Parts: sequence; C-alpha cells; structure tokens
Amino acid sequence: MDFNFDIAAQFTASREGLYQCLHSDAGNWTFGAVGQGNLVGTMRGISAPVMVRWLGDASMVTKSVMQSITQDQFNAIARCLYWRAINGDQLPAGLDLLLFDFAFNSGVARAAKQLQRVLCMQPDEIDGDIGELTLEAVLHAPVQEITLALSDRYKRRLQDDLGVTSDGIIGPGTLKAIKAQDARTRALVYACASLQDASYRSFKGFAQFGRGWLGRLDQRVEAAVSLLTSVPALT
Repeated sequence: MDFNFDIAAQFTASREGLYQCLHSDAGNWTFGAVGQGNLVGTMRGISAPVMVRWLGDASMVTKSVMQSITQDQFNAIARCLYWRAINGDQLPAGLDLLLFDFAFNSGVARAAKQLQRVLCMQPDEIDGDIGELTLEAVLHAPVQEITLALSDRYKRRLQDDLGVTSDGIIGPGTLKAIKAQDARTRALVYACASLQDASYRSFKGFAQFGRGWLGRLDQRVEAAVSLLTSVPALT
C-alpha cells in the first residue's frame, strides 16, 4: 500500500548506518567489486553501484557525493529503485514492508522470486517481476499452498497467533482458523520470512554477519505484523 512507503522507508533507514568506506566491501566500489572503479563508500545503505545507477554516470559518484546523501535523497532512491520495483503500493500492508526491506538489503529480484515461490507459481512465471500475475496470485493462491513454504518456527508462530494447537503441522484446523481470522496475509508474511531466513543462512558471509541479518529479519517481521493489525486485511 502506497501510504506505507514512509513507514517502510523509515524502518529501513533506521537499520542502515551512515557513511562507511571499507576497502573490502564491494558495495563501496563504483563497479560493485573490490578494486573495480573508485572506492567511494556507502551512505544510509545506498551503495556506490546504486548511486551510479541513480546518477547514470560513474564519474559523478565521488566520496563527497556519497557523504552528502540526505534522508530525502535516500527516500527518493528507495521509492524509485526498491518500492516501485516490488510494486509496493499494490501489496497488502505488512507484506509490502517485509519485501521492501529485504529487497533493499538483499536485492529486488531475490525478494520478488521468493514471493513467487511462496505463491507456488510455475517455474516460467518466477521471473523476479511482481506484476499483474503475481499480484493476482497474492490475492488468490490457495492458502494451503502458501503454508508449504513455512519453516517449523513460523508454522508454530502462525499457530500461536491464531490460537490453535502449536504442533508445527498445518492441518485442517489451522487452515480453518486462517480463513476465519482473515489471516491470509499473515501466512504470506511468515512464509516469505521463512525463505528470507534460509537465504541469509546460505550467504557466504553468514558466519560473520548472520547474527545481525537474522536480528534485522526478526525486527522486519515484527514491523510487518504490526501493519497487519493497523489496516484491514486484503482477502
């Protein structure tokens, strides 16, 4: 939902640091690889390659330009390159923030493809583009298919939220409760969070950065769930 952009952008901005310029961080180099292009740093989570894309000219991206990225510029870049890319204004509240922050943190295509896998779309439909077909599936894909993506942790959390037996088995009782309590979007949030968790654990830097990544995921899920209860669910 478009009115959630400011909430989502504030959440993401608060989890990103200010200026840093580590030589070993590929995101600090204008061509996106260590030693490739110029070492100019990252500001407010806006990496050097993203700023090159934004300005359209690598020669314009300098340390001084990176250091001067304002909150307003962050919001403009985040809206254009991430929120619109995931079609955030067309997604249910809660799911929009969850996908936006993960897209900003780990890539738009990865976030979109995970949603499409959760929705059990056909292999040739998993293209990283949240278009009309995906949005239709968000509304109408069978809940029992969505719940297949849930990890054991999020199965139990969903059941706890619904007030049903927390046994980690999504059976008729849980499915009935999802329908009765309009909890379809909640199931989608937890299913996508399950895949985000798995992605983080598969990343090369997990041993070093995994604790922070998973902590951010926990915060992201909490923020998403808070939006579920603040606006009417899409059914």
